Amino acid sequence: MNVEAASRQNKSERTRLFMFLLTLIFTVNAGLSAAPSYAEDEPGQPSSRTIVDRMGRTVRIPAQPKRVACLFGPSYEKLFALGAADRVGLVTTFMPPWNFKLNPALKQTPVIDNYAAPSVEQVLSLGIDLVIYHPFAKQIQRMSQSGLPVVVPYDGSQRPKTLDGFFDDYYAQIRFYGELLGGQAKTTADAYCRYMQEKIEPVLAVTRKIPAARRPKVFYVCGRIDGLSNTQSRFSTADWLVTAAGGSMLTHDDAAYFVTVTTEELIAWNPDIIIVSTAPSTDAITKDPRLRSIAAVRDKRVVMSPQGLFYWSHFSSESFLCILFLAKQLHPDRFAQIDLMQELKSYYHSFYHYSLTDDEARRILNHLPPES
Repeated sequence: MNVEAASRQNKSERTRLFMFLLTLIFTVNAGLSAAPSYAEDEPGQPSSRTIVDRMGRTVRIPAQPKRVACLFGPSYEKLFALGAADRVGLVTTFMPPWNFKLNPALKQTPVIDNYAAPSVEQVLSLGIDLVIYHPFAKQIQRMSQSGLPVVVPYDGSQRPKTLDGFFDDYYAQIRFYGELLGGQAKTTADAYCRYMQEKIEPVLAVTRKIPAARRPKVFYVCGRIDGLSNTQSRFSTADWLVTAAGGSMLTHDDAAYFVTVTTEELIAWNPDIIIVSTAPSTDAITKDPRLRSIAAVRDKRVVMSPQGLFYWSHFSSESFLCILFLAKQLHPDRFAQIDLMQELKSYYHSFYHYSLTDDEARRILNHLPPES
């Protein structure tokens, strides 16, 4: 090989090497830009992470959310139970009065103008770094496009089809909140699940053996009562609570989550017991002359469902107590040993860190607000 040919070969090899290195650099840079980026508050500590919410959406959230908007119904009380009340930066207009009794600082927390169509500007102005919201696609898209991390903790379209599935879903939802909050909240969520299981297993051991023919017929009012009564139905929270307590939900065969029942239908069904959850009293039923003949009214078995920090019929952190309450209502002889006053006081002390007086416990069990 002459000198000129050798020079051309060396030049060609240098060119190929240069192109290889250039391609390698481009590939590495492209890979880095495609990988999740972590801003860091402290050396080695990422300030954000990804999480899969209860709708299956992958969302990037702060590693430790500091200002949380609780815009989904039963969400604030879960943060409170998991020790994160000081991180709540925005709530909805519906906050039962016991929330303010247990956490007076909540009175200073901003309230969303309209949870069904939240103002993105209002949420952003409060420095919110995590939004807990309903499975409303358009609203989620609007908030997400503004840079707000939005997670959905409960998707009513994916209802558990078995009682065991319901409890698995219940525990998973509590642990989801623990995962959202991170740190000690995860440990507290696990402790909550163990606590709940310990309380309901003795009830389930009895009610699972009760045949359908011996289960009282239950109508559970979960909405308005004005001639048309709203309730939950097949595979809903209230349906599974009633099933767990040994009852039979009269709307179990209706496919919709929330259904409206006429007075005529209620008379024809003739429920053994009526539980009223979201109305202020039982008067709309007990004082309606058209309903005097049904068994629940005749036998004085129209009762208010307890209400603490949220409706017990709506997947709140207190819903497991509703199973104990319903079991005593439906089968008083089988569950005479359950002391609801003590169970309520124990739960509030363990997770809300509040010592209820006997009078306060009675008021919650009777769906009454704190004394003014």
